[in-house]
Amino acid sequence: MRILIAEDAPSDRMLLRFHLEKLGHQVIEVSDGEQLVSFFFSHAEEVDLLVVDLNMPHKSGVQAVNEIRAFQGSYDANWVPIIILSGSESDDDVLRCIEAGADDYLVKPIQHKVLAAKLMAMTRLDEMRQKLMAMNARLEALSTTDYLTNLPNRRAFEKNLQDEMAKAGRYGQSLCVAVFDIDHFKQVNDTYGHEGGDVVLKELSRRLVSEKRAGDQFGRIGGEEFGLCLPHTDLENALIACERYRQLLSKKPFLYDEYSIDLTVSVGLCRFTTETDQLELIKGADQALYQAKHAGRDCVVVLKKDAA
Repeated sequence: MRILIAEDAPSDRMLLRFHLEKLGHQVIEVSDGEQLVSFFFSHAEEVDLLVVDLNMPHKSGVQAVNEIRAFQGSYDANWVPIIILSGSESDDDVLRCIEAGADDYLVKPIQHKVLAAKLMAMTRLDEMRQKLMAMNARLEALSTTDYLTNLPNRRAFEKNLQDEMAKAGRYGQSLCVAVFDIDHFKQVNDTYGHEGGDVVLKELSRRLVSEKRAGDQFGRIGGEEFGLCLPHTDLENALIACERYRQLLSKKPFLYDEYSIDLTVSVGLCRFTTETDQLELIKGADQALYQAKHAGRDCVVVLKKDAA
């Protein structure tokens, strides 16, 4: 492990380093609480464990641990186990340190075998946490990814859109949203079965992702409906981009077994304003899509109020 130690007494710091290196760990040293907090805030990803003296100048171990745990909570930084070192065997000191956010308490003078045992316990805790984080990441991916196309699902698309709307409103940036719908997709399912329809949806998604502009964000928001968020893009350039995507999807047939399936898409497009909430924005793109369907399909239509 990479262990950051904070100890103001040079002799104690040297002895602690000796024990830790003998156990095969990499050691980084600081000599007071302020240095500890500063180093951790800048290098949190480089540290696996903190060993912190309770009584240090400028900032005590308890104060430093409090700040580190607050930092981790505010910035979603990686949790790192913390052991407090102290010459005190007071129950009150032990309780105070654990309440501050420390995970264990070690009484000086350091006993090599006791230190080794506590590090083994901290390693187990960290391993369990890493497994839990990996599991949570997989669950998060499952909950935000469309299982068929691997695009963001509606929930994730709307979250991305909300974030982009906030940025566009804050910084006065352009933002447009489009909804794509495969024309006569029911006929595909009726003719080739749902397996054929799934092949089409997967290939359509692959084409969009492989040819998308930097920054554009697609998502599957319905059966054969796909959302597109176009950050930093005014209406004129959004129209050009959507027209390119439309042509990309229709110029080449989709293959399923020995069948060649020709498809077109209709696209509704609208632009974000600071008076528009997310629901209105998506509804506006849906209304433009409805206009595209009634205009004969296989086209991109800008919401009338935006086109005016």
